[in-house]
Amino acid sequence: MFGQLKIRILILCFMLSVLYVSAQDTESLSFYYNPVLANPALAGAEGPGKLRLSYRDYYPGRSLNLHSLYCSYDSFQEQIHGGYGVYISDNILGGLLNELKLGAAYSYHLRVSRDLYINAGFLASVINRGLNADNIILPDQIDPVLGPVLPSGETISSESRTVFDAGLGFTVSYRDYHAGVAVNHIFNPDMTGSGIDEASPGRRLSIHGGTAFMTGNSDWSLQPGFIMSIQNDNFLCALGTSMSYKSLSVSVLPYLDPRNEFSFIQSGIHYSSGRLELGYNYNFAPFRSDRILPFTLSNQVYIGVVLNNVEKRDLIKAIKYPKM
Repeated sequence: MFGQLKIRILILCFMLSVLYVSAQDTESLSFYYNPVLANPALAGAEGPGKLRLSYRDYYPGRSLNLHSLYCSYDSFQEQIHGGYGVYISDNILGGLLNELKLGAAYSYHLRVSRDLYINAGFLASVINRGLNADNIILPDQIDPVLGPVLPSGETISSESRTVFDAGLGFTVSYRDYHAGVAVNHIFNPDMTGSGIDEASPGRRLSIHGGTAFMTGNSDWSLQPGFIMSIQNDNFLCALGTSMSYKSLSVSVLPYLDPRNEFSFIQSGIHYSSGRLELGYNYNFAPFRSDRILPFTLSNQVYIGVVLNNVEKRDLIKAIKYPKM
């Protein structure tokens, strides 16, 4: 029993150390590329039904096998007076842990006045975390000369655990301005069944906002935005902007964790042809002081496809997400 507990703690520490946003959910990055999971109040907030696909790798070239995949669909629906969304995501952590999530969100859209709208959303999720014991190497298996060839004195069984999770979110939009707040992992589920605090993801508080400025030439626009995320005593904040010319956008979004003296920059490019969106984000750490941390942190590719349009009328205020 004690051996199993030690393994869970070791695997958890590994998982938290390899993700460069320490103890933060992976969806804290590229917030507006993962709207359903980031803040359920954003479900349907863009208006048309959109299918979103994204893939991110971490520490490329280090052979750590760290990946995140995300797929969602959300749309506004007049009959339910709001938006709905569904998602599925998979975090592959070093071939040792696999975290599969799926869930659904509903967002009620309320028109308060001519230009003021408030959305309130709820997210229900199921999370399955699996452990592949075949890839675990313990210290007593390592021969000083031959490497990991010795049999272990402890028996570790592959196991999985499924838990229920939930989130709440709100957004306020006024003309071209919007802001929102969300709380994820409301029930703070125990992902290993061990009862230790480190086995729970920790509730995540997210605050975000943005706007869109159009220039005298309608081909150009500027969309600044900010994101703040607090989880497990870690504070991550970002403030940046995307600049668009016709269908093409480029963005720069610096991230900072002041408590851990850690920072990195997310740069991106985004193309939209109306029904099809293509995006790429490159995260890098130019000011790292610890040489263990690589310069290139991750790459992300994104595809968005508009599957159906909706009649906006006065029931919905479409939010213009920053393209980052």
